[in-house]
Amino acid sequence: MPQDRKTAIGQELVDAQQQLLNVLDQIGSDEWSLASPNEGWTVLNLLTHLTTSESGFVPTLQRMAAGQGGVPADFDPNRWNAGQIRRRGEVDPGQLRAELENAHAKMLDLLAGVDEAALDHRGQLSSGVEGTTEDNFRLVASHKRAHTDDIRAALATHATT
Repeated sequence: MPQDRKTAIGQELVDAQQQLLNVLDQIGSDEWSLASPNEGWTVLNLLTHLTTSESGFVPTLQRMAAGQGGVPADFDPNRWNAGQIRRRGEVDPGQLRAELENAHAKMLDLLAGVDEAALDHRGQLSSGVEGTTEDNFRLVASHKRAHTDDIRAALATHATT
């Protein structure tokens, strides 16, 4: 029997989160300042970005699930990211991780509470394209996996030097 969409999305979100947490568990206190392959950001910048993104995705997903669209049409992810890094770039990694885990739990609660029809509501995604609520949930997971890979690459580069 095919699994329902909400279960599949939830598993994708949980898997991406667990992969990230596993990588975060490997980071030594001297490795947060390592350069990553992503936009010249450090490992700490990536954690900051992931934390603020996860927190920002929750209200966007709530709006989309309610049929109220996604991010504003003039949303500029580069400007938003730069502002978040500037404001939150020196926050302790432990605090960021706790915030990330809290936002992830809120996202899973949101997913559990939406009906299947809400997954088809459309709106603007932060990636600049129009998509469904389901697309946006899956964007969260793929975004997290991509930056988890960036962190892995930074740690691997450090290990070989």
